[in-house]
Amino acid sequence: MSVVELTRFTVAPERTSEMLEARGEMLAAFRKDRRGFMGAKLVRVADTTWLDIVEWADAQAYDESRAKGGNLPGIAAFFATIDRLVSADSGVRYDDAEDGRRDVRTIAYGPEPSQVGELYLPEGDGPFPVVVMVHGGWWTALYDRRQSLPVVADLVSRGFAVWNIEYRRIGEPGGGWPGTFDDMAAAVDVVPHLDPCVDGSRVLVVGHSAGGQLAAWTAHRSALPDGVPGARPRVKPLGAVTLAGVLDLVAADDAGLGPLPADLDAEPTADEPLPSHPELWAGVASKMSEGITPLLLGGRVAEYGERYAAASPVLLRNGGVPVLVIHGTADDIIPPEYGRTYAEAAAAEGVDVTFVVSPGAGHFDVMDPDGHAWRTARVWLEQRLAAADGEHTR
Repeated sequence: MSVVELTRFTVAPERTSEMLEARGEMLAAFRKDRRGFMGAKLVRVADTTWLDIVEWADAQAYDESRAKGGNLPGIAAFFATIDRLVSADSGVRYDDAEDGRRDVRTIAYGPEPSQVGELYLPEGDGPFPVVVMVHGGWWTALYDRRQSLPVVADLVSRGFAVWNIEYRRIGEPGGGWPGTFDDMAAAVDVVPHLDPCVDGSRVLVVGHSAGGQLAAWTAHRSALPDGVPGARPRVKPLGAVTLAGVLDLVAADDAGLGPLPADLDAEPTADEPLPSHPELWAGVASKMSEGITPLLLGGRVAEYGERYAAASPVLLRNGGVPVLVIHGTADDIIPPEYGRTYAEAAAAEGVDVTFVVSPGAGHFDVMDPDGHAWRTARVWLEQRLAAADGEHTR
């Protein structure tokens, strides 16, 4: 379980601007110095009274931060603007399922704030098959893993453990190449060590949008040459599902694919998740004149062809792990052709790839637990699991 720190304090009106500026420096110091820092939100509750809501990956990270106090100038400067500390409390965050019960805890798989995941366990003693869930959001820190919770709940209700992962993304230190890919590989390879009731030999991977690219990439890690991120995998999944995935990074680079620098205060499209860190938008958008893939991989394909070759599923094509590709016909964010091109190229190499079109589904509809796309994905996951269990009993 992640720990939420609630601090109420007062600031003199004439020092409000100074406090807000210092808080930005404090958060930057947290990201650099504090293991397990996940994010923060400041709420003004009265003219001079503020509530700071800070989330930590686990209780140990919270305790370590409190012990360090104002150890860096940016942190000490923020504390110096406060007139009076009113209260300081902490609590454990729960993501409650519709039935009011869900066993979940937050586990760090590395020292950086975004190197964490939430392990959801179904009822029973296990050992449980586990789905590694990878969220989308243009590989940026604008969005986080909570957008996957509806399908996480569906899988848990059907007896799957779910490892809903975070990873370093564009807009935060270490995001992009190679950090995003290093984190994806590490998050999959750590599965056998998460909990004794998790079956590390029955691992499946599911990803949406940008996370769909990362999910498909895991299916081909065994084909990666030594020295590149993700090579020499310790865990080979039983299969991977990519929902509206960006599976052709070269085509995405050629098209300048990426979110337009729109006003985040505008009304979101239907079913679009709200950004978890809207304050990062201006910094990301200002660098996106040529699309999002140059930010992910450090440059255009003409400059870094070897990175595209090691990251784009359509160029990898082999590796021996079955893949299900699902794309909605009404997706106006990621072209369905990316998935079709990948599926055809992989099939030509003898890889077990299934391409499914979801009629009338938009980009976010494929993550609807009651929709055609997710029902198709769920059946495929159960079939892959049954096939593997059948092989083990022979």
